[in-house]
Amino acid sequence: MKPYRALLLVFTLLVTFLPSMPAHADTPAGTPMIFPETGHTLAYNFRKFYDQQGGLPIFGLPLTEVFIDDGRPVQYFERARFEWHANIAQVAAGHLGRWAAQRHAGLSAFQPVATAPAGARFFAETGHSLDGPFLRFWQQHGGLATFGYPLSEEFAERNAQDGQTYTVQYFERARFELHPELLAGNQVILGHLGRQYLASYPAPEWATRPVSSAGDAWAAIRPTHISIPRIGLATRVEETGFSYGEWDVPRYTAAHYWPVSAYPGTRGNTIIAGHVGYSGIIFNQLPAVQVGDELYLTIGNRDRRYIVREVLTVLPSETWVMNQTSTEMVTLITCIPIGVYSHRLIVRAEPV
Repeated sequence: MKPYRALLLVFTLLVTFLPSMPAHADTPAGTPMIFPETGHTLAYNFRKFYDQQGGLPIFGLPLTEVFIDDGRPVQYFERARFEWHANIAQVAAGHLGRWAAQRHAGLSAFQPVATAPAGARFFAETGHSLDGPFLRFWQQHGGLATFGYPLSEEFAERNAQDGQTYTVQYFERARFELHPELLAGNQVILGHLGRQYLASYPAPEWATRPVSSAGDAWAAIRPTHISIPRIGLATRVEETGFSYGEWDVPRYTAAHYWPVSAYPGTRGNTIIAGHVGYSGIIFNQLPAVQVGDELYLTIGNRDRRYIVREVLTVLPSETWVMNQTSTEMVTLITCIPIGVYSHRLIVRAEPV
């Protein structure tokens, strides 16, 4: 489902706050998991991208937990870097291939060619071609979305890990290596650019420490609690709705809406939705909020302070309030009036 179709789905789901509604978020895509080999987790849309684009054989094992780098959540794997781009609600593989290719810029293989060999595919965007096993691998495992454009032609390169020389080709997000010693059909693998990058530019020490359970996924950057002291609102925030096609709102807690949301401390719109209508339910106090109220989000072991800048009522069809923003913002959503639920209460806050 496209992100903005998901927005309409969210508002539709928020209309129904009946006692029979499921009280859990159980969308299977993106369920948190842990890799015992490295002690690191994989979850939400990072796991969805990982699974859809080939998984372990393509990207390798996770080497870090998720952390904020250059204003967005990132995670490193043996062969890749994943980035969450809130402005387009998509995961992308980082340009590790461009980084690694810098040291080869003077080689003839990196100079644009005028035409491609017969049967090869030519990319005018970079002036390079793709052919044979590398072309088949590129096509079978996500193509442009996974690997980007080729930055070189094929050439021979010594592998620093095993000292052997292989035929390689560089792409924006990867390095292809041809290993003739492997079984036919499995001879193309990705170079360990994630390991290579971390050796030169280490991740924060805490992000490289193994964790104890899958529940620790994204723990250091996702909001876990929200409070507005003046009106007595204080509740847990759960990470749910990590598939574009499904979004289950936990009945007794708020939900950090994953598919279109940013993360505290980053550019974009962090969206938190919650129920009203039950006795003592989490957002029952929200209609009493006023411009100027302080709002606090807990991330990891610290609180981030915001000020409410706008309170408005919209129709369910007015999904623009969930659009991403160029600066950091928090948007709270619930249904009003209680018992009728015909409109949406929107509270928007900015960091202090």
